[in-house]
Amino acid sequence: MAAVPKNKRSKSKRDMKRNSYKLNILEVVECPRCRAKKVAHRVCTACGYYDNKEIIKFKEKGKEKGKEKGQAAAKTKAKAGQKPKETVAVSESKEPS
Repeated sequence: MAAVPKNKRSKSKRDMKRNSYKLNILEVVECPRCRAKKVAHRVCTACGYYDNKEIIKFKEKGKEKGKEKGQAAAKTKAKAGQKPKETVAVSESKEPS
């Protein structure tokens, strides 16, 4: 035979039991190395460090923007033996009067 409860569980006891099945709010702290926001007791997603040890190694640190991105692409093409694209500045042309 299957196990059967001897007495009815009251609403209060039922609700107290269900109280433990809730999600906890994660604590967000500041990374001591790079000052980025991270979840406590987890590896920092910005620098890859946890407890002053490098856990995740990133290929390139930081974000590339604008000219830096173009220069980095030109350098990688130069290393691969390809010619980088020339950038041509377009100036305003004056119409003949």
